[in-house]
Amino acid sequence: MAQYSDLSDHELLEKVPLDSAQVAELISANMNIVFSCAKKFSGSADYDELVSDGMEGLLSAVQNYDSAKGEFAAFAAVCVKNRMRNTVKRAMRRNAAMSDNSPEEMEAIADPAPTPEEIVIARENRSSLLGVLRSELTDLELRCLEGAALGFSYDEIAERIGSDRKSVDNALCRARNKLRRFYMD
Repeated sequence: MAQYSDLSDHELLEKVPLDSAQVAELISANMNIVFSCAKKFSGSADYDELVSDGMEGLLSAVQNYDSAKGEFAAFAAVCVKNRMRNTVKRAMRRNAAMSDNSPEEMEAIADPAPTPEEIVIARENRSSLLGVLRSELTDLELRCLEGAALGFSYDEIAERIGSDRKSVDNALCRARNKLRRFYMD
């Protein structure tokens, strides 16, 4: 695998199509956005659900990023924030006790854009996470994560790796759990 840890997000995204190491590097470099947003939104929705949806937002950002529209971290923060707002809205609909929150209160939730300190911490943790991705995730989990990051459906991922849809779903669940454990410790 090529070493990408010294490259910026912009430099990583220039090399299209992305390989699994590039996707892993982008995810590791920007995971702090997901956890920071989940922490800020956790008063209004389940933390695990926020993290899961936030990861989907981050993967969507990797797939849909357009360098002409600004920095990747800012775009990723918007994608994650929007995904989590939808999660909060779903939680509010499910929970009648929270239904009295107005749209103005939803806008009052703190901006999840990363602070300079969070960016520095994320860069310091990047090599650690890459090590975890390479050592803890199986080849199947890493390939499924790469496919999800590239926007493929579970069926498309299954077809590409020669497996079934359920195996892809299980591999992605295991990968999310391993990443969550890494960040929770």
